[in-house]
Amino acid sequence: VPPPDAIPSLKQAGFSVVTNSYPHVWPWFFQTGGNATSFKDVRVRQGLNYCVDRAGLVQLLNGTAEPSVGWLKPGDPNFGTPEQRYGFDPAKGKALLAAAGFGPQNPLKFKVMISASGSGQMLPLPMNEYMQQNLKEACGVEVGFEVTEWNTLLTAVRSGPEAPILSGSTAVNPSSPSSDPSVAARYFLQAFVPPNGFNWAQWNDPAFEAAFLELENARDEAAFNAAYAKAHARLVDNPPWLYIVHDLNPRAMSRRVKGFVSAQSWFQDLVTVDLQ
Repeated sequence: VPPPDAIPSLKQAGFSVVTNSYPHVWPWFFQTGGNATSFKDVRVRQGLNYCVDRAGLVQLLNGTAEPSVGWLKPGDPNFGTPEQRYGFDPAKGKALLAAAGFGPQNPLKFKVMISASGSGQMLPLPMNEYMQQNLKEACGVEVGFEVTEWNTLLTAVRSGPEAPILSGSTAVNPSSPSSDPSVAARYFLQAFVPPNGFNWAQWNDPAFEAAFLELENARDEAAFNAAYAKAHARLVDNPPWLYIVHDLNPRAMSRRVKGFVSAQSWFQDLVTVDLQ
């Protein structure tokens, strides 16, 4: 994986840099349980999703990511028709935060647990520093960080709200595949609240639960897709996460490498690849 800053020099040196839309989302998880969080109010979660300048972060990453406005991408047939359509709209973001009681006299403040690296995290330190500055400048939000290593973060994500390992963090920043509804199940269904799974957010949306039950019981593709789209719309309108970017999975290789096709998958077929 080439660092974004190195891509121009790699291309100049004759390397091929291959990207493709990829089922991998880089978000912040909001904690909606416990007593120490501001994220119980959906207006706070929606407001923050309007405060993010995703295009600026894509530019920082030299085009190796694309904006995320949901768990799935807007072009996905299962994205659905949510009422909320997030974009960089600080005025709308600040209005939602103000309705929830946060503004210049009482700024929203919270801490995010992040990792220094690990497991396809792209460039978490500069990306999170960008987010910190973006949210402060756009909406007056004050974000602090608890920086840890990847396995500690994974342990924290399997812990309940206000667990000592979180050190006061009410948001966390792992990345996730978004390749299959079974992955959505472990992040968003009530059955997978820790310690049973990765619904660290303690998110509970009855409409999502009902739509997911329809998905699980679907007996044809049309019914499956309709239920998945309905479920995903709830992930946008009642967001358990701050949706930031999707990874484009850049790879750099010698021009001697032939036959490589970047799959829209976490699994890559190397049978077609040859070295000339």
